[in-house]
Amino acid sequence: MSDTSRLLVEYELQTLHAVTSARFRLSGSLAICLTLFTQPAFAQIKNRFALGGEYKIRATDRASQEDYAHAKLGPGPLWRFGHGHEGWGFHWGLNWYAVQIDRPIGGQATELGELKIRPFMAGYGYTYNVTRRLNVTADALAGYALGSIGLSSTAIEAYRIRQGAQAVSAKSTNTIVLKPEIGTWYDLNNKIGLNLNFGYIMARPDIIVSSTAGTERRKVRADQFIIKAGIVYSIF
Repeated sequence: MSDTSRLLVEYELQTLHAVTSARFRLSGSLAICLTLFTQPAFAQIKNRFALGGEYKIRATDRASQEDYAHAKLGPGPLWRFGHGHEGWGFHWGLNWYAVQIDRPIGGQATELGELKIRPFMAGYGYTYNVTRRLNVTADALAGYALGSIGLSSTAIEAYRIRQGAQAVSAKSTNTIVLKPEIGTWYDLNNKIGLNLNFGYIMARPDIIVSSTAGTERRKVRADQFIIKAGIVYSIF
């Protein structure tokens, strides 16, 4: 074999080896990509939005010199943004709610009306990932709440009969709110998540009732011990 033929054979062998190596590298890269994108969905559940519902139980206590807010239970909306990260971080919350208020009118406890508390809160807390599916968060939120109240027909009638008032109106002051809480999320799968939350919100606005018989101002204990259990379904 001549030197020229030998060189051609060596060149073809080197070319074949290079092409084969490139094919192996490309196949390996494709395999890695396929592995990443076909992992169980649980590895891809970050940064999603989930929407669902929850059931709340709210309890309060009575103070003799303050208006009284009734305990209440019932359903409500629940949402979830992403999954968060383990460690310290900022948290926020709205936690708007309404409660029925009692007040002594003419020496007799009477349903005054519905008080609405609309807090805007932010705070700081810690999230601990117990497992890949389960995390627990403890935080403390604080903020400012807007208050409003609508008088019940029972209260208006009570002021008219017991105090001789012909015109009655009421308003609520705004107030500082504080809420320590602890909550947990458990992911059943990549779409469904369960939530359990325990918290205590402190809100104590004043309610001012004005009538032709005078003006009466009392603080209302609108504190609420809240237990929430809910479920969400991932939309995105």
